Amino acid sequence: MKRQYGKIMQRIAALMLGAFLFASPVAQAATNTALGDIAGVGADLDDSNDFVLNAFVSELQKRAFLTVGNTALTSGDTLPAGTSVDFLIYLNNEGDLDINDVGILDTLVGFTYVPNSLHVLNTTAACVGGCNAAQELTIYDNARVAGVKTDAINDDEASFAGTTVEVGDNVTAGNTQQDAAANFVLALVFTATLD
Repeated sequence: MKRQYGKIMQRIAALMLGAFLFASPVAQAATNTALGDIAGVGADLDDSNDFVLNAFVSELQKRAFLTVGNTALTSGDTLPAGTSVDFLIYLNNEGDLDINDVGILDTLVGFTYVPNSLHVLNTTAACVGGCNAAQELTIYDNARVAGVKTDAINDDEASFAGTTVEVGDNVTAGNTQQDAAANFVLALVFTATLD
């Protein structure tokens, strides 16, 4: 009885997650920002910046790694201008149901997108009970070597325009539909340099 109750609750949770994402298919990340000054002089941002990594909707997670060395970054880390950062945005779908028509929108402020750096992958096994730092590193490692998507709006699922990375056709008409397979992690990785 106890085991059966747990399975029922897991399925309800999976259905609720799917319904939430379907009803609000576009998940917008909070803006990535480069903030701060040196002794009150804003112009000195060219020399040193406080890197701020914003969190967003609970179903999605956003992490950042130094492109060189793949070291995980945390909000508040100080990086010099020009530093190359890989952003990882992922949805850990540990439920038994696919989540169809997922949309991800991420806007860069204080960063310059590196052309042709979009990678989307949905083949890493889901983390049970959420992903820890080691599992996130595995997700990042797997996604960053996946085939590169074009920046253009065409027949793949991701694109970049202006300051915005977009995944899914419900974000930008012309991208293909992006689904999150059951028991897998849907991951997006792209590179940007700190202004």
